[in-house]
Amino acid sequence: MPIRWRLTLWFALILFIILVLSGVVLYILLQRYLNNQVDDDLKIYSAQVHGTLNPQEMPEPPDYEVIHSRLPPINEFVSPGTYIQLTDADGNVLVKSSNLAEQELPVDPALLSEGLSGKTVIGTVAAGGGSRVRIMVSPLYLKEQVLVLEVARSLIHIDATMAQVRWALLASILLALVLATASGGAIVGGALVPVRKITRTAGDIEAGADLKRRVAYRGPADEIGKLANTFDHMIEHLERVFQSQQNFIADASHELRGPLTVVRGNLHLLKRKLKETERRESLAAIERETVRMAKIVEDLLFLAEVESGGPIKKEEVSLKAILNEEVARANSIARERKIVVGRQEDLNVIGDTLRLKQLLANLVDNAIKYTPEDGTVTLSLYRDGDGARLEVADNGIGIAPEHLPHIFDRFYRVDKARSRASGGTGLGLAIVRGIVDQHGGDITVTSQPGKGSTFTVILKL
Repeated sequence: MPIRWRLTLWFALILFIILVLSGVVLYILLQRYLNNQVDDDLKIYSAQVHGTLNPQEMPEPPDYEVIHSRLPPINEFVSPGTYIQLTDADGNVLVKSSNLAEQELPVDPALLSEGLSGKTVIGTVAAGGGSRVRIMVSPLYLKEQVLVLEVARSLIHIDATMAQVRWALLASILLALVLATASGGAIVGGALVPVRKITRTAGDIEAGADLKRRVAYRGPADEIGKLANTFDHMIEHLERVFQSQQNFIADASHELRGPLTVVRGNLHLLKRKLKETERRESLAAIERETVRMAKIVEDLLFLAEVESGGPIKKEEVSLKAILNEEVARANSIARERKIVVGRQEDLNVIGDTLRLKQLLANLVDNAIKYTPEDGTVTLSLYRDGDGARLEVADNGIGIAPEHLPHIFDRFYRVDKARSRASGGTGLGLAIVRGIVDQHGGDITVTSQPGKGSTFTVILKL
């Protein structure tokens, strides 16, 4: 059974139970209220009868005609269906109100016994024909005789009213249940529209491998909205991973084609009878290209990991310590170039220490690569608003304006000959951008041809 109908049926069942319990409580309270009203009237009439039938004023022996004449009048407009009756210990009716005519109130032996014992009680007694009467019995003491006073009220009107109330409650409950079930089904169906859309989107993605599809939920930020947004984020992440894998395969096949061609050509040469010097040259070329291929694969794997959007290690990182370590490393490979520290502050960020080291190392290696032997590479670190500003500046050959928008692309080289000669893979700056994005930072570059370049990284403190 679909979840829509399961939820609707559970909702209808709970509502039915609530309505039934509410109806039962309402019915009981109404019946109790009406019975209390009848009991109050019976008490009033009983007190009136006791007040008019004073034992000291009764003739001896009792004259029931006199007693009958002294009964208080019953107003049929105010208290319709009210009756008075006097019985003896044997249950014989001695006196009754005129509105009873030829009829008598039913005698309940239990109530009669209670009245003769001196108690005043009220009970409901069947009167025949499906009708009931509410009777209040109390002892009436004459000089030498104890009679039982019965003051009664017919419950036929109350019973008819309660029957109508029962039917009205039943009809109301059924109507409310039907309306609630219909509206609940519509509401639940509307609430589950995003879920059905997620299902269709997932089915379309599975059928066509189209990771660009999105649910694109527009509605309240409730649990359904969060589910739809989470699904979209998941698909977006899968798309990035899939695109990263595709880029990895495309880039790897493109970049490895050249070294593999060189290796294959030199292997064919080695099959021939070559001079020793030629053989050594072929082996050196194979070794060179093998190292280059290993570096390309290593960088591609690292870049794929960075661009996949996976979680990074989060720890407090001292940027000052990383900068000082990089200065020491750069000095060992810079030859005649000068590696200097400009403005430096002690700043810490939350991030991955190894990747931040890789970021700075790639920027410094890039600066050294395009700076002449007598040039200078300057590293700076200082606070910039609520971020840490890390700069790597050089006075090298600079970058032409038309190249600036592309320098962070994979395998993009401004000077292909210089890059390949220095052993570069064309992935260093792409890795830098990936690491910056992972840390929620920003990277920019300014450059003038012939004067140098400055790479600026902003990381959140």
